[in-house]
Amino acid sequence: MHAIYPAHPITIVIIVAAMLVTPLYMLALYVFSGADPRKGAMLGALWLVFGAMMTAVCLWGVPARLGLPGNLVVPIAWFTPSVLLIVFRKWALERPLSQRWLIALQLWRAIGAVFLIEMARGHIPPVFAYPAGLGDVFAALVALGALVAFRGNLLIPRWAIITVAVVGIADFLSAFFFGFTSSEGPQNLFPQDSPSRVIEFPTGMIPLFLVPYAIFFHTLSMLSLRGPGSINADAPAKMT
Repeated sequence: MHAIYPAHPITIVIIVAAMLVTPLYMLALYVFSGADPRKGAMLGALWLVFGAMMTAVCLWGVPARLGLPGNLVVPIAWFTPSVLLIVFRKWALERPLSQRWLIALQLWRAIGAVFLIEMARGHIPPVFAYPAGLGDVFAALVALGALVAFRGNLLIPRWAIITVAVVGIADFLSAFFFGFTSSEGPQNLFPQDSPSRVIEFPTGMIPLFLVPYAIFFHTLSMLSLRGPGSINADAPAKMT
């Protein structure tokens, strides 16, 4: 039995489109940063594999089938790619990457507004939809503000890069808290009239795939700040 619910067509189109773009954006990051495009293609291919795995997990309803331990599936999916990135950071960041392209990825966070669409349709409880949906939009606006405010600068200031990352991670932690405490089980702090369907397809692909992808970019951004000369990566790769 597949864990699918009748989401609004707009929700399905937005989520599927975002998933399809992820490998292409990874390749574009490396190409327009003047880094090795082969590494961008390899990472993009790995994200395709990860996306296929997470699609299976979502469609088969693995988190729900596991019961309370199933709540660990989401944080494992969130942090495993970034942990692997930290382990292989010398390979991934052999050449500096553009902070503008890294931050621009967070503009896609605005797709979290689909949670509000599904809330209106009775599929997602307000206690999760409001902090997760509005939090994603706010994180996207912060990223947009950093790009616009420093569009004429050769470099984006370190404090602005860190601010985007802190706001983005805080939004994810907030979403996880309200998602965890509003789902069925003894941890439920917010009883709802109807069960939450956040982790079912298609919205389940946001926490299972798109959030790990965004966290991966936050990790790339922070690691790039620490890498030798990487703060200058935007000089030859300024976005127009």
